[in-house]
Amino acid sequence: MKSISKNLSLLFFTLALTLLFSCKGKDKDVPSNNSDEAAAARVAGTYKGTVDITSTEYFNAIIQVTKENGNKVKVTAKPGEPYSNVTSKIFTIKAIQGSNDAEAIGAPEGTLVYGHAAKNIVIVTLPTASGDISFNFRGTKQ
Repeated sequence: MKSISKNLSLLFFTLALTLLFSCKGKDKDVPSNNSDEAAAARVAGTYKGTVDITSTEYFNAIIQVTKENGNKVKVTAKPGEPYSNVTSKIFTIKAIQGSNDAEAIGAPEGTLVYGHAAKNIVIVTLPTASGDISFNFRGTKQ
């Protein structure tokens, strides 16, 4: 009987500690509506940085990220540039809770990570069809 009482007390104590430390105040810089769709809107924009296509780097490259429906964004290269032949990709954006940052990780299209404070983005695309030209991009929102 003592061991059951002791185990229940330990369980209750652990639960109380978990609740105590998991409840925190609201961050001032985090939007009250930190939905995936709001995160996709924050990611949308024009970025300038470096495109890497099979070990060939293009500096001062322009990548455009446009908001599609819901929490989806489309990533395309600026037309008329030497790197414009890369394959456009659509990513499903997820808000990173507790921050203004966003990500699309584990998608077949690749990975996209957006840091809101520095307005930087890292994109790594993967081929999803024959003939796709994948690329890596790191840049800053203009």
